[in-house]
Amino acid sequence: MAFCNICGNTEFLPGPGGRMSSTGKPPKCSKCFSLERHRSNRETLNVLREIGVVSGKSIQFSEDLSVEPDWFDSYEISVYGGENSLDIQKIRRESNLYDFVICNHVLEHVPYDNSAMNELVRILSPDGCVYIGVPDPARKKTTDDWGYAKAEDHGHFRIYGEDIEQMFKKYIPNTSVIALGTLDPVTEMPDIIYLIFKTTERCREVFERLRQLGSFVRIDLI
Repeated sequence: MAFCNICGNTEFLPGPGGRMSSTGKPPKCSKCFSLERHRSNRETLNVLREIGVVSGKSIQFSEDLSVEPDWFDSYEISVYGGENSLDIQKIRRESNLYDFVICNHVLEHVPYDNSAMNELVRILSPDGCVYIGVPDPARKKTTDDWGYAKAEDHGHFRIYGEDIEQMFKKYIPNTSVIALGTLDPVTEMPDIIYLIFKTTERCREVFERLRQLGSFVRIDLI
């Protein structure tokens, strides 16, 4: 029987708008209201905790059920337009400050994602990790960017495609990136998470640890 890896619940409902997952299974946990991305992120974060990547001083942009604050020595959350509102395109924090920077389903809402990526890396400590997720980048080859917040598409400025991996190389060239293919344990829906590092050495160290564990559908250095 499938269970929610966030709250342990075994009952699931249709998602927003009554939608089912593309695998035909109801995606919404009836207890904690998590969806596919929350549970696939929790799977990934649990593995990263196991190898010591999720630790130290953390900042999270936007609320996310996947994350537990007590995983970290210190934890800060920024909700844009709400409490502790920070502009991700110009973060009012010192450089090299955080060991784990979390940015899930945020970049698609940002006018200048190149600035945001640079800022996420700037505030990262030398051996730290930026954890980035965007909605289903594998579903299309190229990104659609409208240059404005499209109301009928949840206020997104863009829908990312597989070419987001090329954007990392263009916008933050002096970094190393790991792409992880994950699955929601409830609906078996796939997802992709990107881990970004300031040094090649740290990236390769984490890559080898993850490869040895063999927990992911895809693991690539990009």
